[in-house]
Amino acid sequence: MKIKRNIMVHNSLPDGANALMINSGTVHHSHHKAALVSYLDEEFIPEYLDHAYVNKRDWRNLTAEELICITADDTRNDHNTVYVGEIPEELKTCFKNIGLEKSVDRDEVFDRFEATPQLTLRATQLLNEFLEPLSNDKNFKFHCIGVNYPNVELVAANTTMLPKGFKQAEKKFLGIHNDGTQLMTIENAHTFGNRISINLGKDTRYLLFVNLSLKEAYNMLSEKLAAEELAKVNVSNIPKYFFAHFPDYPVIRIQQKPYQYYIAATDNFFHDGSTLGGTHLDVCIVYFGSFQY
Repeated sequence: MKIKRNIMVHNSLPDGANALMINSGTVHHSHHKAALVSYLDEEFIPEYLDHAYVNKRDWRNLTAEELICITADDTRNDHNTVYVGEIPEELKTCFKNIGLEKSVDRDEVFDRFEATPQLTLRATQLLNEFLEPLSNDKNFKFHCIGVNYPNVELVAANTTMLPKGFKQAEKKFLGIHNDGTQLMTIENAHTFGNRISINLGKDTRYLLFVNLSLKEAYNMLSEKLAAEELAKVNVSNIPKYFFAHFPDYPVIRIQQKPYQYYIAATDNFFHDGSTLGGTHLDVCIVYFGSFQY
């Protein structure tokens, strides 16, 4: 199935188009053998929620036609475009001196921040200077330091109900999904801004996404489902419906090397992060706002 011109990509990465790949769609997780995760004293095969769908692994370079289809133009804004690039050199050096890429677990990541208060303060100042021109004159805020194990094909999981000190094998991974809260609907998900995620780890990580807004995904479903069934589709279950009916809609993968970032309205389209192929702890920092450039 050909990709549509909908969610666009504004690419400022040094690797250019070579940082992007595309596949032939998705499959239900039950038809997909997950990669073994072996890190520190844990070894497990990731398990998914019952309704989860995952990407196929037949990645290839995008054709010239596909690149044109997703390349951003002057209509880009904070919800219809994924922006990718590198952070400034001074900020990069500051994070390198904190040494987060040497961390082996989540506790050590925070220990390194606490052990270097002046560098941490400087990194915060430099982050604000970097983000301010991208902020659309709107407020932005720190969200989290994300930490994931290496070689996890799709990293998102809901851990809020797990006990303190849980093992990674206890996670149930979401599969390709859209973010959101109870306040959101398919109609208004695009109004909630976006996020910037910066890779602070040692390994390359990936953003995987379907370049369709939730509205467009819903419109496509409206051509497949009877009115009675379409009425059941909402912001929480739309991935299940979409991937069941459009398993051959491609997924795009963007390579994110250390100190590179993506900006994306993850409430407004299907996506996930991936550390597949990595051997070191994955560390990223996330801010919420309405970023674009």
